[in-house]
This record gives sequence, C-alpha cells and structure tokens, in this order.
Amino acid sequence: MKLQFLETTYSVCQLAANTSIPDWANSYMAVIRTDDETTIITATDAVPKTVKAEHDFACFRVTGKLEFDVIGVIAAISQVLAESEIPILSVSTYNTDYFLIANANLDLARLSLRRAGYEILN
Repeated sequence: MKLQFLETTYSVCQLAANTSIPDWANSYMAVIRTDDETTIITATDAVPKTVKAEHDFACFRVTGKLEFDVIGVIAAISQVLAESEIPILSVSTYNTDYFLIANANLDLARLSLRRAGYEILN
C-alpha cells in the first residue's frame, strides 16, 4: 500500500461546539463538529496563539480511492505504529484515510511503515 506524505505541518484545534469555521482556518483539512465541541485540523502556521490546540503534526494519506467494504486499513497502520509506540489521530473522508502523528515521531514512523511494507511517497 502507498502512503502520501503531506508537506504541511498541522494542528488539532478545539473550539466551542457552535463555532463557525474561523477565517484563520481557511486551509483546514478537517472540521468535526459534535454537540460538545468543534475540532479543526489545519495548518499550524495559521492558528492564533489564543486557540486551544495541539501543534506540530505530520500527516500521511492513503493513496487511491478506498471502497467502503475495504477492511482494516487504519487498523493495520495503527498496529505498525503502536508497535513503535507512536500514537496516531486518524481521519477518514469519503475516498480515503489520513493519519496524523507528532513530527517528533516522523523519522521512526517512516522507518516502521517502510519495514512493514508500506511505500511512502515524498
């Protein structure tokens, strides 16, 4: 399986549940809204210092379109990274899966994924 490394450094931001998408989040990757909160994953350099956020995440995208009946993609990736004690945050779209890891773990993640047979583009 091929994974595309995305060059942007991301932050995971927490806002109030009823918050509109702010102007600073114009390059967001994901917006997740629940009755408890709004989470925005966006480029780190866009996030104001006043926003509650975890910063400095790298991101990989599973290449190609995944059909809805494909089983275990994130499970397999998370198992490889868990064995190297690397936590992930996964996000799925209609077409594919993304996973974020702390940039501090990026070299070990690349090594672990390659050893497990994943091809990393970039």
